[in-house]
Amino acid sequence: MTTSTARPARQSYHHGNLREEMIRCGREILADKGVHGLTLRSAAKLAGVSHGAPRNQFADKEGLLAAIAAEGFRELVAVRRARLSSEMTAEARLLTVMDGYIEFAVRHPALFYLMFGPQIEDKERYPELLEAGNASYQLLSGAVRDYFGENHLAEQFDDMMVRCAWSAMHGVSMFFSAKPTGPSPRPKVALAQWRQSVQQFVLTGLLAAAKQKAAAAASDAAPSKPRARPRSAAQT
Repeated sequence: MTTSTARPARQSYHHGNLREEMIRCGREILADKGVHGLTLRSAAKLAGVSHGAPRNQFADKEGLLAAIAAEGFRELVAVRRARLSSEMTAEARLLTVMDGYIEFAVRHPALFYLMFGPQIEDKERYPELLEAGNASYQLLSGAVRDYFGENHLAEQFDDMMVRCAWSAMHGVSMFFSAKPTGPSPRPKVALAQWRQSVQQFVLTGLLAAAKQKAAAAASDAAPSKPRARPRSAAQT
């Protein structure tokens, strides 16, 4: 005689934590099957609720994707801030911020691609996502600003410098977190070595650009010398 083992009842999620559970389940599916394998129905099934229940939290799949991406940005900020300390030099803080960004991308490739990819067509519709993304950018911006200040170049700081640093950092992150495609294989260089080279490139490039900007500003501010009057024929 066989005895059946009763399955544990699925936990019931009320409206107060269904949203968080849907995000958790959505992230699990995203990591396993990618964005195309994630639907409201599949996340609801994993959460143990009816397929119509999430409609009170998310109007559509894109709404769930935006919430997942926003959580990703918050985690990206949190993991980098946790590594910072007041004893660090500004250069060390900037390196730590860049390092944490690249590591996060490699560790969570599907989530990272969602955060920056085209799956969420109109990010302006989701204030939570915009706020979380801006917080991540401001963390880098503050690190670059402090780095300029530490090198007595605070007046040369501007947002274009931050964008240049982000472009290099993000490029490496996308390169090593994406699956290799096309005829060009991934270079046989360890991620740590590649990362270190790019970071040194950023540090050197930022200072070079700032010094060039300072020199140009000094040149513009210098009083111009009066032009010599041309000599007339009578003077020759």
